[in-house]
Amino acid sequence: MILLPLLLGCPKPDDSGDSAEPAACDESAPGTICTWAGQAQAGFNGEGLDRRDSWLYFPLDVEFSEFGPPAIVDWNNHRIRVVTDDQTLTTVMGTTFVGDGPSDLSDRTAPGAIGTTVNLNHPTDVIYLPDGRLLSSSWHTHKLRIEDLDTLLTYVRCGSTPGFAGDNGEPAATALFNQPKGAVYDERDGITYIVDMRNERVRALSDDDTITTIAGNGEKGYSGDDVAARETALNFPQGSNPRPGGAIAQDGDLLYIADTENHRIRTIDVVTGMITTVVGTGEAGYTGDGGPAAAAQINYPLDIEVEGGVLYIADTDNHVIRAVDLATGLISTIAGSGEIGDAGDGGSPLDAQLFSPSGVELDLEGNLYIADFGNHRIRRVTP
Repeated sequence: MILLPLLLGCPKPDDSGDSAEPAACDESAPGTICTWAGQAQAGFNGEGLDRRDSWLYFPLDVEFSEFGPPAIVDWNNHRIRVVTDDQTLTTVMGTTFVGDGPSDLSDRTAPGAIGTTVNLNHPTDVIYLPDGRLLSSSWHTHKLRIEDLDTLLTYVRCGSTPGFAGDNGEPAATALFNQPKGAVYDERDGITYIVDMRNERVRALSDDDTITTIAGNGEKGYSGDDVAARETALNFPQGSNPRPGGAIAQDGDLLYIADTENHRIRTIDVVTGMITTVVGTGEAGYTGDGGPAAAAQINYPLDIEVEGGVLYIADTDNHVIRAVDLATGLISTIAGSGEIGDAGDGGSPLDAQLFSPSGVELDLEGNLYIADFGNHRIRRVTP
């Protein structure tokens, strides 16, 4: 397993179980932060336990949707887990082994294999499709997998060995990715937009089985804004064993991209094909609250969400969650004191300590959820 110091370059959390247990608090109390899932312990302690008694191991993201139960990307447990109606946590994809599917390769074609026989290797994202199926970005295995939660059958939608292929009219089933980090689905035209991390591209996978690049020229770096998105460089993590990086969200014709190592949030207009920066100066830092988001500094943004006219940012290396009012363009911190730690449950989210928050999500009632990666917890902020 890959440990946090290698990936994040910051202190290793106490995995011995000696750190403080999450404080008991009322999840529904307005203006508070509470641990919603996970314990102080990093690891895996079985199935069917209450979400608050279950162990997680570097949870990377959480997904809420009208199309299915809450889902957690349990990154270093190599599992996708869902919260059932009785508030217990159950694995739907992944096993106790690190790998790439079942030994008989039965997930390589539809209808696939039972999800709990499919070995994973650090999954990085999960989203719901409108028909209730899950789509997972299987990061270290360079694939997109789909699971039907009614049958629990999982199959590889596309991807194989690491590489770059598929943009020249080949069937999407033959496409190659290099660590696809995350995805978002546009219901309007049936397109899945994918952050193809080590290929330094954003790609569009259509329901009619074609794939094209819509952003990124394949080079790592920054080559300007207000230009055609396909002609610009992006700056997602590279190397033989990089940190996860890059994220994508949608708001109408705009795709929001966490251009992680450029320390920017950028938009792609899918109609005009143009890209521009809306958050960040390009220099890592923590400045700008109360002012224009484009003049603020952020540090390794790892996830984003757009809801209700607000852009939410997991400002990972600042250990905070920030929000941009898209009507005014102003940025503010809404959770996290900026100090690494695990304290604060039951109090104001601004006084709470986070540890490399990696995912941000809202439920249908407007509650904010944070994948508190280094604390092995999912935390909830009730407005």
